[in-house]
Amino acid sequence: MFYDMIMRKVFIYVSGCERRELDATRVKNYFIQNGHKIVNKPKHADVIFYITCDLLDKIGEINLNKIKEFQKYKADLIVAGCLPDISKEKLLEIFDGHIITTKDLNEHPEKIDKIFPENKIPFSEIEDGNYLFPPMYDESKPSGVIQKLIRNVDWMKKVYFQIEDYVYKNPDQTNVHWWHPIKREFYHIRTSWGCPSNCSYCAIKKAIGEFKSKPLDKCLAEFKKGLDEGFKLFFINADDIGGYGIDINSSFTELLDKLTSVPGDYQLAIRSLNPPWVVKYIDEWEEILKRGKIASMEIPVQSGSQRILKLMRRYSNVEKMIEAFKKLKQIAPDMIVYNHYIAGFPTETEEDFKQTLNFIVETKFKAGTIFPYSCKTGTDAEKIEPKIPRKEVFRWLENSKPFLAEHGYKTFYRAKPDFFIFYS
Repeated sequence: MFYDMIMRKVFIYVSGCERRELDATRVKNYFIQNGHKIVNKPKHADVIFYITCDLLDKIGEINLNKIKEFQKYKADLIVAGCLPDISKEKLLEIFDGHIITTKDLNEHPEKIDKIFPENKIPFSEIEDGNYLFPPMYDESKPSGVIQKLIRNVDWMKKVYFQIEDYVYKNPDQTNVHWWHPIKREFYHIRTSWGCPSNCSYCAIKKAIGEFKSKPLDKCLAEFKKGLDEGFKLFFINADDIGGYGIDINSSFTELLDKLTSVPGDYQLAIRSLNPPWVVKYIDEWEEILKRGKIASMEIPVQSGSQRILKLMRRYSNVEKMIEAFKKLKQIAPDMIVYNHYIAGFPTETEEDFKQTLNFIVETKFKAGTIFPYSCKTGTDAEKIEPKIPRKEVFRWLENSKPFLAEHGYKTFYRAKPDFFIFYS
């Protein structure tokens, strides 16, 4: 039993987005502050804490197989993250142990304390993570040896970062652009949990819960702490970051204004900023953006077709998006803006996809990613017919290359996982 143990050896494994990696960092700190030891291999563990992802069916299957693998060890297994809420029935077919969902970590932190009743410091008192959970590496494999060397030998780490910087500034069509032996430590500030949207293709909302903003003074305190620690680049992160403040009488504009008013040599990278917030706030941002503190914005548009956006239950006023994006580019021409798109949504035609391509060249942002649509079981989009054959979607992507090249974009396609990159 858990409570019979005094000091546990804990193996933490995370599969999923940056928000789940921040959860993993907080879980790690919870165990360390309560006197437990974090180990790098499951065979050495008394407890395996697995934070799962279930964004797509194929990812969910990978996670379910990983659960089966972890069950082979003698350690007590805790399954956490998004999969328990999204694919609960599949999980219960293979697992009857402790479950801690993503919502539990944020809304019911006492659940983890009940599993570890001897812990003196409750999970609710553990600060949110500001660093991504470090990836595990297998030293028995050549790739693991390389990762260990780069992590621990200063001159190799320096050379690697120089190469990485060069590749990011001069991307080509090789896989080097996407190979990460180690994760550089940047400072992350999660500003909220949950999502106020209801996209028809997304199951994640089932797992992340209702929207909840972090208090503004807390966000500022984390930011100043990162500055004190010497960080220069800050990732401002959330499931739907633009919704910040809608529940606490504040706004995303106020958050940006407060952050960029802090003196210092730093840059902010804004993640997961959905288009309606750009349209809503663009007229308020001119002074903030001209301070030059915001290096980049990630804006998932998903389609340039109004019809498809309505089926997706996304913001669908294409004209207002184009107007806002052009103004954004005019105000901050040096800021990097990159977009996400989905190709092959149910009922989508090649003409709909051409509207997406026209949207890309009209807004003229630096880069973006087009993901072939993958149907997630249990979503409303699963019921929309007809589905578009992947072969047809790949034909669209291939045919888009000359058009994008004509407008100054280079492109390449990566098969695992599937995505199509364009950049200028």
